[in-house]
Amino acid sequence: MINRILFPLFVWMLAFSILLLIILLPMDTVFTEGQGGSFGGAVYDYQFMNHWANIKFFFSYIIEQRGLGLDQFGIPVSDQINDVFLRSLKIFVPAIIIGFFLGIAKGVMDYRFRKGKGKILGQYTTAGILAIPDIAVIILIQLAVLYLQAKGLVDIDLYGHDEIDNVLMNILYLSIYPVMFISAITFKALEDEQGMDYVRTARSKGTASMKVLYIHMLKNGMLKILAHSNTMILYTLSNLFIVEVFTEYRGAAFYMYNTLGSATSFYVGALLSADVIRQIGYVFLFTVFILFANIVSGIARSFVSVQEEKL
Repeated sequence: MINRILFPLFVWMLAFSILLLIILLPMDTVFTEGQGGSFGGAVYDYQFMNHWANIKFFFSYIIEQRGLGLDQFGIPVSDQINDVFLRSLKIFVPAIIIGFFLGIAKGVMDYRFRKGKGKILGQYTTAGILAIPDIAVIILIQLAVLYLQAKGLVDIDLYGHDEIDNVLMNILYLSIYPVMFISAITFKALEDEQGMDYVRTARSKGTASMKVLYIHMLKNGMLKILAHSNTMILYTLSNLFIVEVFTEYRGAAFYMYNTLGSATSFYVGALLSADVIRQIGYVFLFTVFILFANIVSGIARSFVSVQEEKL
């Protein structure tokens, strides 16, 4: 059990250190001009001493400021980052929970109705949605909502973060892929279990099919489903950037995307820009959340594995 905590912690420390080194890379670029002052080219000039200077300055900065410092209005940068990060969690965490449990439910339904016309709403729907880019699904949903609004049937605010509509719609967008992904994993896990000896034995004894499915097959397949939970979380996190930027939901992903678009240069002795400080703050919180999810997933897998060994 302790390895489920220590190993993810070690991986997080290594990953965050690498990301920190990348963010603190010196951006010394030499630009050349063509005829009439047009852009001629750019050459990146990496200097280790400049990189080392940025690293030393960053740690000196956070020690001196006792955190990420203040913005131009005197407001702590860390407070701003925490506020928008919590705003992102309002849509991210429900999407993950819905994706996992509703995905398992749909996977069971896909398995139960895998023969006959049930395939259309089952496996075919799951495979079809997984094959469509997420942004296309979001656009289709928004077009449908706009059509219904034009007919006067609904009144939903699609853009922004101030209304409950914004939160609910973004939870919907974010949960689509996790539901379909876990559904496909659940279906495959149940398929793998159906040929096992214990299933044939239970059925030969007259055990009800639903009991065999839920009590035996799903329980034994849960370890395989949990093994893919990290992949689901990482993919949903990447979708968070698409959803927040596309819908102007001003959460941590939205503001981090804006900081990544800033043109920042580092020179020895120069102050780090506030955007770089914010980038590091956002990266820290997102990676800590991934670490927490990995630990929870690892503990859950250990618990399920122990329960299987007892049977």
